Amino acid sequence: MSSVIPAVLKASLEGFINPEDSREKKESYITVAAVLISFVIALVLISLIGKLLWNSVVCELISVARPAKSFVQMVGLFVFVALISC
Repeated sequence: MSSVIPAVLKASLEGFINPEDSREKKESYITVAAVLISFVIALVLISLIGKLLWNSVVCELISVARPAKSFVQMVGLFVFVALISC
């Protein structure tokens, strides 16, 4: 997540500074696309693995934990943990 914000900011600044199509502008947009795609892929993989681990390990060890029913619940859990850990 730390590389997403600087990449987006750099691409938007390049769009304002260089209104014509330049090499730097194209490279900054390609960087933004690559960062966003890799972020989404990592989030999906971590959430699917997290759901598998949650349902097979945590629910077995902790009696009050309930199994996760969807991918969205795991994404929500990751966001919640990230907010608490800040």
